[in-house]
Amino acid sequence: MRILFFRYKSLDQKIKNMEIYQDDIWLVTYPKSGTTWCQEMIWLISNDLDYAKAANVKLMERFPFLELSGIVDIPENFNPFEYAKHLPSPRFIKTHLPVALLPDQIWSVKPKMIYVRRNPKAVAVSFYHHSVTLHGYRGNLNQFVRSFINDLQYWSPYHRHVIDYHNLNYENILHLCFEDMRQDLRPTLHRVCKFLGKSYTAQQILALEQHLSFDSMKNNDAVNGRYWVEHVLSQTNRHDKISDQDYQFIRRGKANGWKQELSPELIEAIDEWTQSKVADEEQAKLFR
Repeated sequence: MRILFFRYKSLDQKIKNMEIYQDDIWLVTYPKSGTTWCQEMIWLISNDLDYAKAANVKLMERFPFLELSGIVDIPENFNPFEYAKHLPSPRFIKTHLPVALLPDQIWSVKPKMIYVRRNPKAVAVSFYHHSVTLHGYRGNLNQFVRSFINDLQYWSPYHRHVIDYHNLNYENILHLCFEDMRQDLRPTLHRVCKFLGKSYTAQQILALEQHLSFDSMKNNDAVNGRYWVEHVLSQTNRHDKISDQDYQFIRRGKANGWKQELSPELIEAIDEWTQSKVADEEQAKLFR
């Protein structure tokens, strides 16, 4: 797996040996697949729609990113892995790890897991802007897409990530799709409520749907990652980019925004890449 580089090696066995609890709730995605959106949704549904706490406690503290310190430099005095380990139950844990790198106890304890997939062309564009903003990537979109389709980005290979989770013989997993959510969020809200054993009135679901709208999320300081973006941009002397729309953690949020950013050549390259990696017709439906 491409994630096994020097920084992550200091964390890999700690994660593999992590103690898992039955009431854990794990959110797993390949990067830029609607993760932040789903974190807020899952946490609120599980916590009786406690909007006051959600507004006053940052999402990273409510729903930590397990392997973050094994990927990038983070502000001092915060270790997401140690923080996640010691959260009170039920713990909410976010990860992009492929199946093979998850904690071993997951397969015996079997906590609830939610996996979210997104169209690879949308992932490529969103991951490019994310990498420019937070990882200091200096190449252009064409260069990034070429590296993406060669499985050279963090957490790759992308297709294997998606397929492995969908092939799991694991009864406690719910699969979601970003494009379905963008088209009509309400059916997904009902599915997640059922999966988590929660029930809300139609009016409460409508209020949650409004809270999870793109404009609401973008302007919500508890979830929009602005503090993290400002930290990284300041550390890399890009102060002029702090108010730039393309340098935000929640940037566009469109299901098909890639159509305006990818050239026909790049669209064709991504489609050919998917065809070469996914021979099974049923599995191919996961990438449309």
